Amino acid sequence: MSKRIFLDSIERYAYHAARVEGVPVVPKAVAAQAALESDWGRSQLSLEGNNLFGVKAGSSWPSPVLELPTWEVVDGHRIETVVQFRRYEGFEEAVQDYVRIIGRLDWYRDAVEAARYGDPYGYLYGLEARAGEPGWATDPDYARKVLAIMREYGLLEGPHPIWAGRVYLNGINVGAERVSIARTETAGVKVYVLARPKRMGLWRRLSGAWAIISGRWG
Repeated sequence: MSKRIFLDSIERYAYHAARVEGVPVVPKAVAAQAALESDWGRSQLSLEGNNLFGVKAGSSWPSPVLELPTWEVVDGHRIETVVQFRRYEGFEEAVQDYVRIIGRLDWYRDAVEAARYGDPYGYLYGLEARAGEPGWATDPDYARKVLAIMREYGLLEGPHPIWAGRVYLNGINVGAERVSIARTETAGVKVYVLARPKRMGLWRRLSGAWAIISGRWG
């Protein structure tokens, strides 16, 4: 599997899982996370356990586990330890579990809030540890490394989904199925809306500004 196909596949899984679970994430950032953590799906953990994100088993995990050595940063020191990791049936299940974790744990609330507005920077920095709360990874450079992958493969600019409740054009609800935002150097901010209006003549009646209800962009 090429790196581009890997990124596209994980991004697609992340978007689907976010919709199913009702948890906003930034799919392109999730794909870059998976690339970093799993060495593009080539790590022992991903090959033997389909675990893309280094998710540990814990006492509440009822499914099979995979015990492997790993490195963690503790008090600024890099140490080797042996950990039981979750084992999944496939990459798609691993991504769905990741999304569930993001939505369940309150200390990722800043990441979820940033994801609502398609902000990859805010999302990744929202996963970092803060006083009294753990983060997604112990590596203090984790967000910077993921952003570097996004930058290298052109993922930062988007488009990134905006998890809006409803989308209006000139006061009319267009029944959008998907809203995405992209930031470009030449055109500034672009908003893409996938919608299927019930009335075919609706587009002819609409013009002017966009307003996204229960969200913001800029």
